[in-house]
Amino acid sequence: MEWVTGIYIPQIRMKGSGAMLARFVWHCAALQTALLAGSALLLFLAAPLLAPWLGLAGAESVLRLYAVVMLIEGVSRVFRDQLLSCLLLQKAGQAAQLLRNVALAGYALLVFGAPFGQPEWRSAQALALGEILASSCSLLLAAWALQRHLALARGQAAAEPGWLPPGWRAMLRVGRNAWLSNLATMSWSWQAVVLLATRTLGPAAAAPLGFARNLAEQVRKYLPSEFLLGIVRTLLVVRYAADQDRGKLGLRVGLIYKANLLCLLPLLVLCAVRGGDLTSFLSKGRYPEAGWLLTGWLAVLVLVAHRRLTDLMAFTLGQSVVTTRVNFMTLFAPPLLLFVAPQQRWILLFGVLMLAEVAYNALVLRRLRTPDWHFRFHWSGLARFAVAGLLAAMVLAGLPAGADAARLLLALGVATGVSWGVLLLLPPLTPAERALLPARALRFLRRGPAISS
Repeated sequence: MEWVTGIYIPQIRMKGSGAMLARFVWHCAALQTALLAGSALLLFLAAPLLAPWLGLAGAESVLRLYAVVMLIEGVSRVFRDQLLSCLLLQKAGQAAQLLRNVALAGYALLVFGAPFGQPEWRSAQALALGEILASSCSLLLAAWALQRHLALARGQAAAEPGWLPPGWRAMLRVGRNAWLSNLATMSWSWQAVVLLATRTLGPAAAAPLGFARNLAEQVRKYLPSEFLLGIVRTLLVVRYAADQDRGKLGLRVGLIYKANLLCLLPLLVLCAVRGGDLTSFLSKGRYPEAGWLLTGWLAVLVLVAHRRLTDLMAFTLGQSVVTTRVNFMTLFAPPLLLFVAPQQRWILLFGVLMLAEVAYNALVLRRLRTPDWHFRFHWSGLARFAVAGLLAAMVLAGLPAGADAARLLLALGVATGVSWGVLLLLPPLTPAERALLPARALRFLRRGPAISS
């Protein structure tokens, strides 16, 4: 449903009436709420069987509470990340997300922190209750903002003459392809890898891997293509619907990917050189060995960031079936993960994930080719990112090590300054990509090398 709403809500908003838009949005919300409720009920009922199988005996009550979390937070994300974003109501979505974060932080301080919190309160059940409270607040705010916007939209102009809303068969085809693709991808997703390691090695041995994965997941959420997914997807869909220019679509995707690399590069350099110090500081000394695991997850994230954009091109071009077929072609990954995970050969595990990502991106892009167009990687620009990262790592390696906040902030600042400075001197953008930038950004890029020289 994420892709159904992402593709069709912008189209209905542009060409349909306000009543059409409101009806379609609420139908999408109701359908996903029903599906999440059914899934939460299954998890609630299966908790006594699932907990021992995962090696988490006695955690039935926690799993049942998280079934409620899955329902409330799932519906909240439908409103925040899908519906509000597709309607370009990012301010409301961000306000709902901020309310969730503030509510959860306040609850954590009250229940777990001094002087109010008590040691016996610090449990997984208490954390789940905090998640339920925070997600409920976020859901109420997001639903109110959506209802208010759609009520105003109902009085807007009628649909364009002769325009008909997309048929259910077309939407069903897009939703089916997205669903099947998700099922295939989930079999070798990051969550599946951690669950597999927990099942085969036990919670204690898999804890550093899960800790590093959670950190990398937070980084992924704030990459431009993820944090601004609603804006990016909506604008790409609308722009392509207006000009039908595959060349410009490819250029915009390449530009967004380079923006991801720009944000990811300093963190990747920091983890490669000071990863042990960083994970030791963030875990209060519990997982200093997770530094290289975090580096591995971020290296995989370099490819995952392009996968999201590859999917975006396929769905925008009306080729969603390609993602389904290629996802099932990459099902070689789960057996390989099942083989390497019990051996704790983490480098092989990350190698399998990177191989699957490379294969997916390459196969989808190959199938999207036409006789007069194909997506072109700007290899020289990507090489400049590699050079910038290598130089930043060399400079960072010469700084004094330490697992305290001051030294880590200094290291991150150095990694950011050196890598971005090199990219300012060696711009990684093509002339066509630079032409897509706003005039203010172009003036800054032109002025950068002159200042440095």
